[in-house]
Amino acid sequence: MTSPAIAKPDIDNDYPHLTSGRSVLALAGVMWSSLQTLIPTISAAIVFFVSAMFLSPADFGLVGLASGLVMTVIAFTPVAFGEALIQRKELSRAHADSVFWLTVGFGALCFLPLLIWSASIANLMGDAAIAAILPVLALRIPLDLAAAVPNGMIARSMKFKLIALRTAVATLVSLIVCLAMLFAGYGYWALVGSQISGSLVACAMAFWVAKWRPGFSLRWQALRDLAHYGVFASGNRMLATVKLDHLVLGILAGPAILGLFFFAQRFYFMLTQLVGGALSSVTLALLSTLQDDAPKTAKAFGMASYLSAAVSMPMFCALAITAPTLLDLLLDDEWAGAAFAVQAFCIAGVLAGIGVVQAALIKAQNKAHWWFWYQLVQQATSVLVIALTANLGLQVLMVALMAKSVMLWPVSVMMTAKLLKCSPWSYLVGFATPLLATTAMALAMLAAPILLPGQPPILQLTLQLAAGAAIYAPLILLLSRDRITDLRRHFAKKVPA
Repeated sequence: MTSPAIAKPDIDNDYPHLTSGRSVLALAGVMWSSLQTLIPTISAAIVFFVSAMFLSPADFGLVGLASGLVMTVIAFTPVAFGEALIQRKELSRAHADSVFWLTVGFGALCFLPLLIWSASIANLMGDAAIAAILPVLALRIPLDLAAAVPNGMIARSMKFKLIALRTAVATLVSLIVCLAMLFAGYGYWALVGSQISGSLVACAMAFWVAKWRPGFSLRWQALRDLAHYGVFASGNRMLATVKLDHLVLGILAGPAILGLFFFAQRFYFMLTQLVGGALSSVTLALLSTLQDDAPKTAKAFGMASYLSAAVSMPMFCALAITAPTLLDLLLDDEWAGAAFAVQAFCIAGVLAGIGVVQAALIKAQNKAHWWFWYQLVQQATSVLVIALTANLGLQVLMVALMAKSVMLWPVSVMMTAKLLKCSPWSYLVGFATPLLATTAMALAMLAAPILLPGQPPILQLTLQLAAGAAIYAPLILLLSRDRITDLRRHFAKKVPA
């Protein structure tokens, strides 16, 4: 008996062409996804800096080590099979049910060993406190895997408003729990409580928002239908979430250095999420619906890439310039060592802002294995670099990591150009405008303290940011007139009620 179909939104019938259908729906999706990422980012920033006032780098390193192990375990599960539900053209009930029980089964199997052998793992990692933290943090495994299918169903239907609602509620609960525990004196347990409460509420909200309930339409054929994309998407997620870098650095350099690295990397992740979080799911869903239409794919990809670069380039450039002053104002001297690491991660931030759209294109074209192998090389070489430089100091380690990332980045450019059927140079030329505007912005920010020396740090920071905004905003608008006109033309027709 054939399982009932679960279709994607009937965009082609409701909206007959790209400009008034998929693009408008995607634009609304970007707006809601921006809200979805803005709320957690603001919340994470509050937690981040308030926690840094109460906790030491070693405390951050301890929780980072334990959560790194949990995230590494999650990375080796088939949680990304939920993403395969988004990409598949025709979806049946059996596909969703089969993936749900697959992920739930893996969640239970992966949780139990961390619960049973937490003490042994703590001895192996050299910190007895991990024995208490690990079983609690490990609850994220079954919760995150149980939410994989409802999250995929929401994204497939492009109901990004509901995703934003889910995220907002989970984030608010996580923030309240963390701050309450910090002020109550629970120390690093506040970070643990924040993670678990966030996962629990996010899972519950995913089922509520999706209005989907698992059944028992289990089919091996349904899993085989999703296997190619699902395996490599899981591999990509594994490489994006695995925390071998934390484990290696924590073991070789100790919790204090790991704490500074974790702090800087977390800062980078928060800002990357502002760009990537808003564009990733929307772009993947949109490009998946366009995967058989090369001209429209290229058009949508070009718009998303330009938007990503126009936001990520100035954002990370401004952070690189102001990071020492910003950290000096917000935190005490024990965190000063993180400033250079934050600046270095800004290079990775620009590449990641562009890469999120590249990844969406590659996956939408059913080439998830391309992105998997690229990320595998990136992650493997990162762990190798950390192992070789961990004892040479954090600055040397960061320089080596960023140099490695920049040298490997052209591979992603060539993959993208191949799918677009253009030369790598033609693809890169599209970033000339935001690069030029960002360069002018950087010169203005660097000149501000020279033209007005001797200012207090808070005033210097304000002047730099004001100078950067005063240069970048009008310049990018002036240089992007043709693109803005094109966007207005594409989105001029409203979606019918």
